[in-house]
Amino acid sequence: MKKLFFLFSIMLLSCNQINTESKDNTKNQEKFEANVANFNSMIDAFAAEDQDQFMAIFADSLKWSGPDKKNMSEFDSKDVLGEALNGYMAAYDNHALKNTRFFAGSAYSSMDASDSPDVIRVYGDWHHTHTESNKDVSHKWMAVMFFNEDGKIYEFWDYFDVGGFLQQHETE
Repeated sequence: MKKLFFLFSIMLLSCNQINTESKDNTKNQEKFEANVANFNSMIDAFAAEDQDQFMAIFADSLKWSGPDKKNMSEFDSKDVLGEALNGYMAAYDNHALKNTRFFAGSAYSSMDASDSPDVIRVYGDWHHTHTESNKDVSHKWMAVMFFNEDGKIYEFWDYFDVGGFLQQHETE
């Protein structure tokens, strides 16, 4: 009888421990959704060619690793991103990011696993019309964004195949 009581006690303690270790992800989900909304407002500003509104999502201390960088440790400033944006807005019209997918946190990772909603990966397809030739161009795109407590992006890794994108501009 003592053994049975002991076994039953262990089972109860185990069940209680599992229940107390489960956590409510509501706050992380809300933070993730707020960061995605901030990102989407930035994309809406890009589509409207509103550079000031687009740049407002970035922290002044932004570190931007654009698609031209050879290594993930190479960065440019917020000002350089603004100059690049200005060039895109001059060269293209009808900007649209389609088929977006957002992911935050990483339950399984080669680095420390995290459930942080402040590091977001986004995947999508950019579509533009080249202003000079009126040719529609597109490319797959991926980015990793690090948000601060104010909802601003302070680090931005921007990836796409620049060569493949530019090749679409060639006339047939």
